[in-house]
Amino acid sequence: MALSSFSSILLTLATLQAPGTRLTYRVRVIEPAAVAPRVLASGAVSGPLDTDMRLTLRTDTAEVEALFQVSPLGDTLSLSAEFYTRRKVGRSRRGLPLWAEDIYRRIVRLTWSDTARIYPFGTGPAGRRAGPRGIWVELMLEREFAGGSARPAEEFDLADSTRDFHLEAVVRPRRARVTLNLMRGDTVSGPRPMDLIPEEPPRVVQLVLGGRATRLVVSLTRPEPPRSPRARALALEADVVCLRVSAPEAPAPLGVVCGRLNNVARQLPLPTGDTLAATFAWPGPR
Repeated sequence: MALSSFSSILLTLATLQAPGTRLTYRVRVIEPAAVAPRVLASGAVSGPLDTDMRLTLRTDTAEVEALFQVSPLGDTLSLSAEFYTRRKVGRSRRGLPLWAEDIYRRIVRLTWSDTARIYPFGTGPAGRRAGPRGIWVELMLEREFAGGSARPAEEFDLADSTRDFHLEAVVRPRRARVTLNLMRGDTVSGPRPMDLIPEEPPRVVQLVLGGRATRLVVSLTRPEPPRSPRARALALEADVVCLRVSAPEAPAPLGVVCGRLNNVARQLPLPTGDTLAATFAWPGPR
């Protein structure tokens, strides 16, 4: 690949997650009724332009999980979705529930602020009968200037408690704020925060616990590709990063700890008897 082409790709990726334009998915889950359609749930997911949306809808007889992705094309956009569905089709001879699973993909071209109607089980009469009473999803996409707001966010409201509805923003991190602590018993070292980029050269970090200094080599990587069809279709690893930890004098890693950028500490026991705690978070705006 030419250097100019590689630089263009890096610039595009940085632009997608830079402050400026914010993408918003607005969602309504609707059920047909005798008088007028009934809104079962609604919500919104927003983030930088490369934000995907993961939608989950479960009932007693069906489950739908979908990953929506947007490709801006000037005044229009390309909306693609990977669906993973499960439908209860009966019971076994022992009385256990039997489920049918399916994975499929859909792509549609829209203009901004258009509303797409999505039938997770298909658009024909047979497909609507397969789902829970013909439920459909209405999805509208918006973009707007957002200043310095680049972190993803989601909100949703469930009007029918018999349904399980969830929206999740999915952003592949280009950079992460990693805070490291060493722990042994009740003693904890001072925090060591740093900004890391996946696949950049390793860094040496020094942590002091009880007057004793420990040097570690750390680097940020992507997780292994998912193996199950469901995990691949829903990109369950997309917003996960992994911290690879090794000793300066040994090339073999001491371990790898993975997590989402949600400020939850993950622990890695070290051969010295200490425990390394790594907390992943979204970095501040630059």
